[in-house]
Amino acid sequence: MIRIKNYRTKRIKTVLLGWSFWFIGMSFFLMVGCADNASVEVDTSKVFAQVGEEKLTENMLLQVFSNEVDLESERIRNYIRIWTENEIVVLSAKKELTVQEKDFSKALKNYENSLLKYAFEQKLLDSALLTEVSIEAINKYFTENKKNFELKENIVRVRYVKVPKKHKKLSRLKYMLQYKDSVQKENFFELIQKENIFCVADDSAWVKLDELKTYVPITLYNDEHFLRNYKYTEAPEGEDVWIVYFSENRLKEGVAPLEMVKDKITTIIINQRKLELIQKREKQLYEAAKQRGILKINLD
Repeated sequence: MIRIKNYRTKRIKTVLLGWSFWFIGMSFFLMVGCADNASVEVDTSKVFAQVGEEKLTENMLLQVFSNEVDLESERIRNYIRIWTENEIVVLSAKKELTVQEKDFSKALKNYENSLLKYAFEQKLLDSALLTEVSIEAINKYFTENKKNFELKENIVRVRYVKVPKKHKKLSRLKYMLQYKDSVQKENFFELIQKENIFCVADDSAWVKLDELKTYVPITLYNDEHFLRNYKYTEAPEGEDVWIVYFSENRLKEGVAPLEMVKDKITTIIINQRKLELIQKREKQLYEAAKQRGILKINLD
């Protein structure tokens, strides 16, 4: 017989609730499978573990692992160990807890209701939710809620190359990196490819300045002052030099660019639609219940 000291009794519910979610899920699967088959035949397969009257059989393991039961498998051995540990705690709880402490009917009912409501809402959303968000809707939300998109750090659009200090076309590269139009840009990339020079130049991407500093060894003694007044800097590194050009910047505490928060706004708008759709449907159901006499409220 397994005995639990009195000071552990109050902790049993916590232990049970904190148990492995994976194992609980698998155990539920086994219980459902066994319940379905109980009326058909008794499980007479080999018993691999037993705690009290509860048995873990070969058929039960096959429902979980779907293959031949290999007792050398670490996964199966772990499953058996966890099963026995769980059953020992459950058996002890049944003996030590009072009837009231073992009564989870209210909690189970609330949980079932929550699952039903969630499944109902998901079905409603799958059938009626509009997930396409127009650029007009995104712009409107952005304009009306700019204060919610304040930057927490400096961001930049940047181009940079890493070139040997003695490269014969170093001066030309410094100038061409600062291209202003599509023709100059094309000439720059032709030169980069021809000379096989490392380059990053995506003018559509925003990068956090502090993140940029982790892979380009630039030193700016005052980030905000530099970004307000300069666009170009260099950073020597051994036999090479990094040439860096900032094509655009946004300082922290300013408003984030729309393209940077577009996906976030889209998600916000869709979530608002979800809430509105669910609330509208709940109101319809409530009114319908009153009209059909299903709803009765007595406050007298």
